[in-house]
Formats: sequence, C-alpha cells, structure tokens
Amino acid sequence: MSNFTAIIPAAGKGVRLLPYTEHMPKTMLSVAGKPILGHILDQVESCGIKKVVFIVGYKKEAIEEFVRERYAHLDVTFVEQPEPKGLGHAIYLAKDAVSGPCFILLGDTIVDGDLRPLVHGGKNAVGIKPVPDPQRFGIVELKNGKIVSFEEKPACPKSDLAIIGAYSFLDSARLFSALEEVIRSGKTVKNEIQLTDALSVLLARGEEIVPVLMNDWFDCGTVEVMLQTNRLLLSRHHRVPAELEKNNKIIPPCWIEDGVKAENCVLGPYVSAAYGAELKDCTLEDCIVGPHTQLDKKTAVHAVLDKYNH
Repeated sequence: MSNFTAIIPAAGKGVRLLPYTEHMPKTMLSVAGKPILGHILDQVESCGIKKVVFIVGYKKEAIEEFVRERYAHLDVTFVEQPEPKGLGHAIYLAKDAVSGPCFILLGDTIVDGDLRPLVHGGKNAVGIKPVPDPQRFGIVELKNGKIVSFEEKPACPKSDLAIIGAYSFLDSARLFSALEEVIRSGKTVKNEIQLTDALSVLLARGEEIVPVLMNDWFDCGTVEVMLQTNRLLLSRHHRVPAELEKNNKIIPPCWIEDGVKAENCVLGPYVSAAYGAELKDCTLEDCIVGPHTQLDKKTAVHAVLDKYNH
C-alpha cells in the first residue's frame, strides 16, 4: 500500500455543463457507465493509494453519499471549500488533513492510462500533454527536457504542453508552504488562487518538478468532451449484461452497468448506461445515459441524457 494521500478537488459547479450540473456536481456526471469520480477513484486505487481527501462544495452531499456507498473501504476525509477561490485555494484547504507525499487528481479529469510512473517515480511530477488550445490550460515550458516555468491560461503560451490535472509531490508540507506564499502575496488569476503559481514558487526555491507525458487525458468540462471521452473509453472497455442482449439489439461497443433495465431497444454504437437506468422502445447511438434515467420511445444521437434532461 502506498503512503501517498490523494487530494481530489471537486468543489466546482461546472457552469459549462449546465443544465446537467443543475442537480449534480460535475464530478458526478456519468461517462462510460460510471461517474467521473468513479473513474478517478479507480485510478487512485490502481496506484495503491487508500487515503483520500476530497475538497467539496457545490452539492457535496451527492459526492459524500457516492464515496461512502461505493468506496467504503477507503480512508476518506471531506473538506469544504465554502467559496470558489480557485484550485490553489482548494488544495491549500487540505493542509491539515495531509502529511507526507501527496497525489492530486482533479475532479473533472479522466486519465485512461497508467499513473503509477507519475506517482511512484521518486520525484515531484506533473502530467502533461500537447494540446491544440493551450490558452485554456495551465502550461509548462521545457528546456532540455526540464520544466523551467509554469503559466496559467496564458494569452501567448510559451508551449503547447498542458498540465493534465495530475500532480505528485514527495513532501506536501513544501507544497502547502508555497501555496501559503502565493495566498499571502495576494496574487490571483481571474480572482482565483492558482496552483501553477505555487509550482512557480517551488521552482524558484530550487525544487525539481519533472514532466510525465500522459496521452490519454480528458478534461471533462464540456458535453462534447464528455461524449468524446465516452467513445474512446468504450472503444477500449465494453460490457453488456447477457440478459440484456436477449430482448434488445446491441451494436458494440457499449457499456451497460448491472442494474440497468432495457426492453425492445436498439443501443449503440457508443452507448453507455449507468446503474438504475430504465429504457423501453428506445433507439440510441453515441449517447450517455445517466443513473436512474427513465426513457420510453426515445430516439437520440450524440446526446447526454439524465433523469432531469432528456
């Protein structure tokens, strides 16, 4: 078992995902048959980490209920971020619950790959990936393979290497000290305290932070990216309970969770349905069906469907 503590910031509302986030925090939206948070916690466990600190805020009860029901074997702590003051502020709130090494994985991030080299590589590390629109992300600048600077959502990026929302630190106390320096300085970006500024402080203090390339990363901040992520995950991992194949036409790949009821439906390709969904006389293609969603005589292509929006 790893001595790392995972920190998962999941306090945001997800304005870009309205109306789906009107009743649910964005980390609880389904992709490939389970909440985004479920994918994140599976990754955390794959790294041998059993202690997890969640930074919660908007509709925190949904997160707490899911974690306590599905991941009761983990050692969990919930810390509330009462105001949306930025990622740096969210991480800083975990300081009293974390000691020793820590691993940070953002609550709207899905990585379909092995994170163990990033976590257990023996150095401070950040996951990176080239992106076509670096202005939207925290960016690293490399020289001779080493990180020499960090920028948050720069207007004129020095590189196209985005930080993917996965970070590993050997000594969390040094990270919290750097965050405290940023907070005391009053520095913000768009009125938010940024983690990238704390990373810049660590660099200035002589700390080495190594880049780890992670290709299969998805920032599930929009409906389009959620559907794209759903398609990619289903192309790699698919399952359909045998009993559902008797009374429905399933066009692979699909991911149908146990506990889903379906009758006289045509599903697929690229359809995922979460626990408790009930489908009757439906034709769905390239769709995400959220938990406990009831659909009758529904035809949809390229859509996110939940119990409030269908």
